[in-house]
Amino acid sequence: MNRKPAVWKDPKIWALAIGQTLSWASLFYIFPALLVRWEGAFDWNRENLTFAFSGALFVASIAGVLAGRIIDRGKSHLLLSGSAVLGAILLAGLPYISTLLQFYLIWLGMGLAMAGCLYEPCFAYLTRRYQKEAKRPIVMITLVAGFAGTICFPIANAISDAIHWQASVWLFAASTGFIAAPLLWYGSSDNAAAEPDRSPSAVRPGFRAVMSPVLRRPRFWALAILFGSVSINHGMIISHILPLIESRGVSSHHAIIAASFIGVAQIVGRLVVLPLEKHTSLVIICAIALVGLSVASGSLALAGYSIVFLGTFVLLQGASVGIESITKPLITAQMLGRDNFGTISAFVSIFFVWGFALAPALGGIIWASYGYDALFKVTISLGLIALISLLIASRDEPHHQSDTQPEPK
Repeated sequence: MNRKPAVWKDPKIWALAIGQTLSWASLFYIFPALLVRWEGAFDWNRENLTFAFSGALFVASIAGVLAGRIIDRGKSHLLLSGSAVLGAILLAGLPYISTLLQFYLIWLGMGLAMAGCLYEPCFAYLTRRYQKEAKRPIVMITLVAGFAGTICFPIANAISDAIHWQASVWLFAASTGFIAAPLLWYGSSDNAAAEPDRSPSAVRPGFRAVMSPVLRRPRFWALAILFGSVSINHGMIISHILPLIESRGVSSHHAIIAASFIGVAQIVGRLVVLPLEKHTSLVIICAIALVGLSVASGSLALAGYSIVFLGTFVLLQGASVGIESITKPLITAQMLGRDNFGTISAFVSIFFVWGFALAPALGGIIWASYGYDALFKVTISLGLIALISLLIASRDEPHHQSDTQPEPK
């Protein structure tokens, strides 16, 4: 009966939640928050800048497989905290660069940091640590970390206006290195002791032995397309969020406010998952969210006509992505199993992170060639592709419904 309150009272879960919030704000959202500032400060065009973010996410997708293996070996505390420190050091170096190559090198290094301390490794640790009870810790952490964008966009721009963008970067770097890193260490410090006993052969199977049977399953590829489509959709929108909203005739002030509330909308979406799953399956909840992604893009395209459309976009984009962030690890575990979950989850997430890696540059190319109207058509289509992929994956799904049903009261 006390499982749910125990999660909210667990200081280690709170440490992970706050650490994730600061890490996401500093290592991920700082890029779209300061993109326009860097465009003006360095006199580099937007496409060149977004290629750096794409490179970071591409590196994160590859390094994520190694991160998964580290988690499966019980070293989550070293991975999470060390990666946060690396990200803080690299971020603090941004104000000292003078060439585009240096900008690229820093963000490629940031990709390594992302691979080791953001949601993917954290959720893989929680799934190993809590097994079938991982749902509530994941939900709690995503609820808190959903404020990362809400924190980053207004604070980064306010400090940039009051002082300069360099001060903003240093503040976020300090918060990651001196606050997030110790919290992530503490939150995952019981990794080895708390996990269930496993035989040595179960703990350290070879990578090929783990992944070969998984790669032969049609469900794996359906999930890969599903998660990749979602990440391209959200990645293109979030990496261009301020100029994208302003292209609809919305003022820059209101664009910053709207971008800030996407994080709040993510929390709203996450809050509805636990009540909804009492009455329906995670697959149906996920499907509703995918429809919401397509409707959100259509609403943003019409935002110039009424603030209602802008509000609808913020609510649906944020809530849909918030729901997907929870259902992604849970559906992966349900459909592909929990054994060696760090490795399997990381491999599935390659396509998810590749989507984010491609999204900023792809969005920039579409914008430069055809304008933002064409980008809306692409993001609407991606939501529908993801929905079809989910339906295909669920048809190939064996009966593991007990994994997703609510725990007994």
